[in-house]
Amino acid sequence: MTSPEARVRELGLEIPDYSDPPFGIRYGRMKPFHRIGSLIELAGLTPENRAGDRLHPGVVSVDVTVEEGYAAARLTAVHTLGMIRYALGSLDNVVSLSRALCFVVCPPGFEDLHLVSNGATDLFLDVFGEDAGSVGRASIGATSLSRNNCFELWLSLECAPETPAA
Repeated sequence: MTSPEARVRELGLEIPDYSDPPFGIRYGRMKPFHRIGSLIELAGLTPENRAGDRLHPGVVSVDVTVEEGYAAARLTAVHTLGMIRYALGSLDNVVSLSRALCFVVCPPGFEDLHLVSNGATDLFLDVFGEDAGSVGRASIGATSLSRNNCFELWLSLECAPETPAA
């Protein structure tokens, strides 16, 4: 398997840099990630670029098609790759993805949450491969998310051990 960083280049993905300006500038003070040994817990990410432009805001199946929701989830996964780089320095330091909590804004009774969430998890498989990129996932219907985003992702992952400073 090609390394995740090489796969990103092959796929032509534009990964955002989360080191400047600081994460959370529009949402108040928050911690972008938390590391506990080899476990990384990322803060929630959305299909919103660094300038604040949102991809497909609204309610899936009302304002946003399932296909547009999939695209928003995929873009959120690209943003998540940027946060992983910020936390670890390189996507090559990911051992395995662990858990994805996918929030989809939708009306009551909407049953195709998984079709939207696939946008994120399909991208992770493309970048990390079947072993490291397969993730346990929950797709949860929500009535609203910050700034009218249609999708939000919380990701947990296992990373390579930190090397002690010399």
